[in-house]
Amino acid sequence: MAANIIDIKKYSPKTSDVFFFDNNIWMFLFCPLGNYNRNKQKCFSSFLQSVQSLNCTIFINSLVLSEFVNRYLRLDFELWKKEHQQHCANFKLDYIGTQRYSETVEEIKVSLRNILKICEKGTDNFNTINLDNVLKHLKEIDFNDSYYLELAKLSNWKIVTDDGDFVKYNKHQVDILTILT
Repeated sequence: MAANIIDIKKYSPKTSDVFFFDNNIWMFLFCPLGNYNRNKQKCFSSFLQSVQSLNCTIFINSLVLSEFVNRYLRLDFELWKKEHQQHCANFKLDYIGTQRYSETVEEIKVSLRNILKICEKGTDNFNTINLDNVLKHLKEIDFNDSYYLELAKLSNWKIVTDDGDFVKYNKHQVDILTILT
């Protein structure tokens, strides 16, 4: 049993498809701080438009939103440290509570609302997830990725990602849509 790794540039969504976008996709689409790799941004944005035009379902859960918020804040913290030459600054002690932090939190709220407008809120089905499988995958991928694989398998979702771990670790039966070339 091997993963079905699909080049997103060559994939045409079907109305029956159900997707789960990994956090890195949301970062490309809704985090202006991560303004890098415009080609990937365009590719994932185009794919999202295709999915939306067909009214396909995109599920999201609290774990992805948590990853989005935390990564967004950490990116801004790194920028803030450079701008203020605070190379040894502590995230919780020095950054949280600043005006910059408050402004970034407001930006994140807008992004979250926009993401939630196009997604269905899903549960993480923790009570039905095979935790032994999640832990088995941990030898090769991180916990969240391992958990998403089990959740996608259980829910019959296609994962849209730019995380190479999903491509390298192919001991699962989940369709993975990513940029291959």
